[in-house]
Amino acid sequence: MIDIIYYIVLLSTLFLFILSMVIYKKLNIVKLLIILVVYSIVIVWEFFPEIIENYSFTYIEEVYNTLIIFTLIIMSITFRRKIQVTKNLTDYDFFELEKELDRIKDVSDLLRKRFIYSIDLLNEGLIFYENDYSGLYITDQVKTLVNTNKNQLSMDEFLDLVHLDDQKQYLINLKKLNEKVPSYEMKYRIQAGENYAWVIEKRRMFKHDKSQHIISTFKPVNLKLFPDTMIEELDSLPYEDDLTKTLSLLRKEKQTFYLVMLHLTNIPDINKRFGRDVGNLMIAEYVKNMRYHFAREKNTLFRMTGIQFALIIKDDLKYQNLYRALSSGGDLINLKLSIGGIQQIIYPNIGVVKSDPWSKVNINDLISLSQKALEEAISDNKNNYSIFGGA
Repeated sequence: MIDIIYYIVLLSTLFLFILSMVIYKKLNIVKLLIILVVYSIVIVWEFFPEIIENYSFTYIEEVYNTLIIFTLIIMSITFRRKIQVTKNLTDYDFFELEKELDRIKDVSDLLRKRFIYSIDLLNEGLIFYENDYSGLYITDQVKTLVNTNKNQLSMDEFLDLVHLDDQKQYLINLKKLNEKVPSYEMKYRIQAGENYAWVIEKRRMFKHDKSQHIISTFKPVNLKLFPDTMIEELDSLPYEDDLTKTLSLLRKEKQTFYLVMLHLTNIPDINKRFGRDVGNLMIAEYVKNMRYHFAREKNTLFRMTGIQFALIIKDDLKYQNLYRALSSGGDLINLKLSIGGIQQIIYPNIGVVKSDPWSKVNINDLISLSQKALEEAISDNKNNYSIFGGA
């Protein structure tokens, strides 16, 4: 009977040690050392008694049994202490924890509803991509345009809606996004009923829980069907009357400036080959680049006709950049643009007139001179530019 109790004590000690590791998913080093020491003594006592014969004394067996029982008590007390902490939390704080959980859930639901109802107020649609690009979720605005009855689409289903010529570029641009390039804008054609509509998709990548996620806005740009488009880049430009007023003001202020006439000569050919909507998007992209490099100030870029623009450059450094680009035929002027899967280089003809503070030429004659410089550039088979009064 004593032997049974002895083995029960040993097994219980080991069981409590293992159970504490399983429950709390943590190895206690002190407990491990105690177990190793005690079980080493047990092994020597049971299987190698000759080792301790020289060290035996009158009460050695009582000391040994006490050590075994004391080890069990230590394991029980420490295990009980952790159970007691859990019990105290459950008894005392559980109600407060429930209140905090309800508060967090209420905040989460409010944020979710704000987001959902904000989407309904947007003119643009939203697309949420799966982080493995296997599929995407589209909002109702996108769903209405592409004429589908599903908000959740696989990537293959969505690609089937994209114009065949734009599909490859669509995937390439989608996978360009990373931490260094977290945002990207692309224009492509997508099926809208029986026809295709041009859309602008602005993508943004962010990280959550060590995974990359992509969200994008989706906006149609077909002028005939959707007047609220990026072509506002063109529609918002001032016209020839505003050019005359601005030139008069510069003359009064005695400023030196360059009047540049740009004629986007190959846009009509692009219109014939790909349609006027593509031509308009190409013009908008070209204007955006010219504005960035030369015309960031207000009232420095004007639309004269559908494909002719006037540019005022007051900064001599900017003009020198323009002159170098014209002389070298660089891509600052001859821009390679991509719209969906369509790539074209825009070749402009450019006429330039310099105006000095002491010039006696009136405003109308100055504009006429710039037109003549442009005509000379168009008729010149060697150069695509002509400069009157400046180098």
